[in-house]
Amino acid sequence: MNGKDQFFSINREQDWLRGTGYNLDFHLAGFGVRRDNKYGIAGTIQLGDLAGTAAIQELAVSQHEHMFLLDERADLWIYDRRNADHKRLFTQGHGLFSSHARLAASGELLIAADRMGERTVAAYHTGNGQTLWSRGGNEADGVLLHPLAIAADNRYVYVLTPLELDTGGDEPSIAEGAKLGIIQFTLGGALVSVWSDPKFTQHVRAKLRHLNRTYFMTVAASGELYIFDTLYAKLFSFGPTGTLSAKRELPALPYAGLCADSSGMIYIGDTRQMDQVSEDDRFIVQLNAAGETAGRITGFRGKADQLLIDEKDRMYILNSEDGTITILNLQPQTLLMEETGVPEGVWLSRAFDSAEAETVWHKMALNSFIPDGTQIHISYFSQNDDSCIIAGSYRKVDDWLEDATIPYREKLNALAEFWSPPVINPSDALFFGAKGRYLWLKIEWIASERYTPLLESMRIYFPRDTYLNYLPAVYQEDPASRDFLERYLSLFGTLFSEIEEEIEDLSEYIDPERATGEHLRWLATWVGLETDDYWTDEQVQAFIQAAPELYRYRGTRQGLMKTIEIYTGVAPLIVEYFQTKAMRDNGELRHLTDQLYSGDPYTFTVLLRPEQAPTEKQRVVIEQLLDEQKPAYTEAKLVLLQPWMYLDLHTYLGINTVLTEPSLLKLNPDRSMPNDTLIVDVGMEKRMDIHTRLEMDSELE
Repeated sequence: MNGKDQFFSINREQDWLRGTGYNLDFHLAGFGVRRDNKYGIAGTIQLGDLAGTAAIQELAVSQHEHMFLLDERADLWIYDRRNADHKRLFTQGHGLFSSHARLAASGELLIAADRMGERTVAAYHTGNGQTLWSRGGNEADGVLLHPLAIAADNRYVYVLTPLELDTGGDEPSIAEGAKLGIIQFTLGGALVSVWSDPKFTQHVRAKLRHLNRTYFMTVAASGELYIFDTLYAKLFSFGPTGTLSAKRELPALPYAGLCADSSGMIYIGDTRQMDQVSEDDRFIVQLNAAGETAGRITGFRGKADQLLIDEKDRMYILNSEDGTITILNLQPQTLLMEETGVPEGVWLSRAFDSAEAETVWHKMALNSFIPDGTQIHISYFSQNDDSCIIAGSYRKVDDWLEDATIPYREKLNALAEFWSPPVINPSDALFFGAKGRYLWLKIEWIASERYTPLLESMRIYFPRDTYLNYLPAVYQEDPASRDFLERYLSLFGTLFSEIEEEIEDLSEYIDPERATGEHLRWLATWVGLETDDYWTDEQVQAFIQAAPELYRYRGTRQGLMKTIEIYTGVAPLIVEYFQTKAMRDNGELRHLTDQLYSGDPYTFTVLLRPEQAPTEKQRVVIEQLLDEQKPAYTEAKLVLLQPWMYLDLHTYLGINTVLTEPSLLKLNPDRSMPNDTLIVDVGMEKRMDIHTRLEMDSELE
């Protein structure tokens, strides 16, 4: 207004760090309440709606959100969640394993462990159901193999089995204190090692069939292997080297399921039976890596018969009681302030120093994002001294606010009489009664469960300067009318201030080095350049800056090369008619030359490397640029080179073709290939006369 306005600006992370914050964090879009990812329901699959399936007994999850469902008839189904489609992997009555099998998945492998089947452990390809390897009988290289649980990661398969078995009774059983072990296989089926420990034993004597689905096992991203005995709530963990690292007992509950996410947190399910009257209080229990209870997933309530987590930390919960599979994913949620138990945050500023006593503070201007159901409250006070009597003693205000030994509530209570009434969700508001050299702010963020208000930037203007100063003194004599008129005229002051700021920042609209987005594309039209969403700001800026040179060489080879180089980052290869004259004079090469570069003397060929135009849309843009830049009487032939060698086509050594030493196809030591394996080209299956095998890669319907 009169050019004497001053302000303090808060718009960077270090500005906020100068104050004292509680339960606050700096987000990408501004300063707000701390947030974290917590599990929430992403979807529910009603198993009763899957035609042809019986009651689901076991679940496994593979890549691309594919689920494998084993029902009580031993039918194995593949469920594609993206397409909501399901089909059998094997024919009905396959006999490969029973409904008691335990499943695990790794990449394109499905591993089934069945103590009652002929194949105790077997791996199948999830694309065609082919058996890749199997272990038959009740031993693996001399080690007992009676699978109680199974898990797999991207390197190994782990099978839990008793190492001692009592066969003296009417059926096999495990004695109290009998050793348990983990058999480690490679994904190719080779036995690597057997893990055991004197403390890793069966708790009480039990028949094998009574231990069906009472043990659960999972592998964490760190390589830690967890085994959970749900009957006696005992959690064991083995390190990546096979050493027992922890044994922990949980509070007695009927548990089921075990999984671990990428951060190392462990989850187990509650499988209690509930009556129809009581409120369902069955939650997923969360444990830390040491097995200590860390909380509950309140986003899901219900019985859990099995838990799984995929590579993207999505959780799958099998609930046989409701006949559902519930999918949970990590969703951002605001965190509660420890002192209040409410999703909120408070920031207490250091003193803003105007350097003059009796300063009348003008206004605050905020740039914020406030979702529905959230609020920002701002209170303030001002005085000439940076110290005052606080809690019965004379102290410096900044020292009191920054003292980490003083509890949060005590700080607020001691200064309660100083703060002004809160201003709620302000964008531009005057200070009232704020007079003094120093100003302090208290900003409160009131968040919701899912969202937090964000404060991107803030300005504190001083001294007081409104359009009232430009009116005759008679308008300032009455205090009540002066106050109203000052607030009324401040609306126009804010409007004119914004206009003045836009005028000051005019270079952001007309300077190609500062302009972005739509303003930059508007500037491009000044030099005759039409752009779309496939142009980046850097490309547009480069064209505008190079416009004088491009117009100077318009219609020439140099101009064309410069144009394509600006858009793609790499200069193209241009072949003109005169360059192929020697080849065309050779009768044997004339046809080939015309095929590659055209026989028209007014046609030239532009060769692009594969990375210069990876999409069809970018190729269309390049063709438009060529049409604009080429001479009017010529034609441009655009050729996108392919990364392969093919005689009599566009093959250029060192450009799209590289010669290397030949290498042989090899299998790693931990891989195996059955003798009935057929190696085919990718994408050549399910075609008549080419690799058509019923029930393997083709089906008749």
